[in-house]
Amino acid sequence: MGKLIAGGAAGWLAGGWFHTKRATAKLNQKHKKEQKALYTQYYNDVYQLQQQNAELAYLAEQLKQHAKNVEEQAELDALQRDYDEFKQPDVDGDDRISRAEFSHYVKNYLSNYPGLTEKDMPKFEDFDHSGDGYVNFQEYTEQMALQTKLAK
Repeated sequence: MGKLIAGGAAGWLAGGWFHTKRATAKLNQKHKKEQKALYTQYYNDVYQLQQQNAELAYLAEQLKQHAKNVEEQAELDALQRDYDEFKQPDVDGDDRISRAEFSHYVKNYLSNYPGLTEKDMPKFEDFDHSGDGYVNFQEYTEQMALQTKLAK
């Protein structure tokens, strides 16, 4: 009976060892397959993220360029508005405002806005920085920038 028990125990241990090796091999194979799938997914995800980053960088650059273009256009529009405003009193179209043209413009302006007086208006001398008797566009923009700065 002892031999039978010893043989059964030895068979049970050998069978357990054999089945354990087989189960371990199956689990290792399954683990390697899953690991390979995870690595593949990881590399695909990294590649997609790199593609998205490249697209976003391109879009960001496009937006920067568009913002720059809009800013430049706004500056050009502002400069054009300033020039159009400068040209209003320039009756003879010589791109200079004489004292007579300035006085005529101020009188017309004051007639359109009866609540204002000549004291509220800037003087010709304020604009004529060079003292040559004419206001050019550069002098006009400098004085307008100064008045805007003082108004703030």
